[in-house]
Amino acid sequence: MDTLSIFGPLIAMLLVPIALLYWWQWHTHRKDEREHAEALAAFADEVGGKVVGRDEARAWSADLLSPLRHQTEGFFNKLGTRRRARFDTAIDFRRDGWPVRVSEASIRKSVPTAGTTTIYEYRIEVAVDSVLPPMRISQLVHADFRGRPLPPTPSGYATEPPSGAPQWLPARLPAEVEQDFAAYTTDPVAVARAFTPQVVEWMVGRTDEPSFLSTMPFLLHFEGGLVFATIGKRIDTETLLPRVDAIIGLISRLGDRPALR
Repeated sequence: MDTLSIFGPLIAMLLVPIALLYWWQWHTHRKDEREHAEALAAFADEVGGKVVGRDEARAWSADLLSPLRHQTEGFFNKLGTRRRARFDTAIDFRRDGWPVRVSEASIRKSVPTAGTTTIYEYRIEVAVDSVLPPMRISQLVHADFRGRPLPPTPSGYATEPPSGAPQWLPARLPAEVEQDFAAYTTDPVAVARAFTPQVVEWMVGRTDEPSFLSTMPFLLHFEGGLVFATIGKRIDTETLLPRVDAIIGLISRLGDRPALR
């Protein structure tokens, strides 16, 4: 009796479950992608916008901040990359006259604990006719992941200044909001001037709401005629509009106007 006739059935028994597992993963991925695309299309229809395909999905701010940068920089990140970061889809719409693009990016990486996996992030961008200098507004972190108190530190603000600017400088914010936010800019005087009593009143009125700090992105970039923020997951249509409204609510009170796009 030859080797194949002896071990063939055993090999087949081993291969069938593996094939079924791969089929199930493929089937689940296709189902998830279909449901996600349907949710984006329904959202775009609700807000009077449109879904943009991969060929046109590049973020307006991509030259200012590349997609998934924290997953692409450094030797070990590059070593584990199976497919480079790219923008996959976007939604364009206007919100109260403000041009908005929400783009979704992904990268394929090898992760020791999970094999090859896809990592996502999405970016909310508002095009503005800006009266403000380049700026980052960051939430302050008061506790670690276990809830233990920490010295207040800015959450993830970019340390490198805009092209041609010498450095980021801290801007002094009004006492009513400096416990929750920090600002870094190339012109601290102009930024301090922009935080008028009306802005402070609006911010204070919302920091008392439990959902506001979770709705407002941790880090807002003001640069190049854009205000944008990145969230480390796929577009969530359930929470997207509150995030957009929080950004527009702030920038409109800081004196920016909608750009003509």
